[in-house]
Amino acid sequence: MHLQFFTDLISLLLICCGAFLVLSAAIGLHRFGDTMSRVHAITKPQTTGLILTVTGAIVRVLGSEHFSVAERGDLGVLVLLLLFTFMTNPVTAQRLGRVARREGLYGDPEHMSRNDAPAERSLRTKSGKASKSSKAAKTAKTGKIARPDRDGRV
Repeated sequence: MHLQFFTDLISLLLICCGAFLVLSAAIGLHRFGDTMSRVHAITKPQTTGLILTVTGAIVRVLGSEHFSVAERGDLGVLVLLLLFTFMTNPVTAQRLGRVARREGLYGDPEHMSRNDAPAERSLRTKSGKASKSSKAAKTAKTGKIARPDRDGRV
């Protein structure tokens, strides 16, 4: 058995596993109803599938019998693709989730569990500052001096 056979077999397994994960991301996008579940279904398996597919291509290029300058250039592009995937996909998922939260794109409230539903009241006041804690509000009513806790909150 030659080395090229083993590298071809390993790259085939990696590419098939990556393709399966990308397919599962597409199915999850279709099946899930609310935005947060869709963001999760898009980012996690799709990123892992892309990484496995590109790793399979790298193994295939490295196992080639005719590894020349042209293949080294291809290998450099594939490594850059992996680096940019690691840097951009988590940031994109975080931004999508934040925009969905800020815009209130949750989905139908009757289909949400208690943990998925948004908060019924805002933690911030209209001025944008955080509202007083219950301890500080009680102190303001009684007139006693409040001592701050470890975080400096009253």
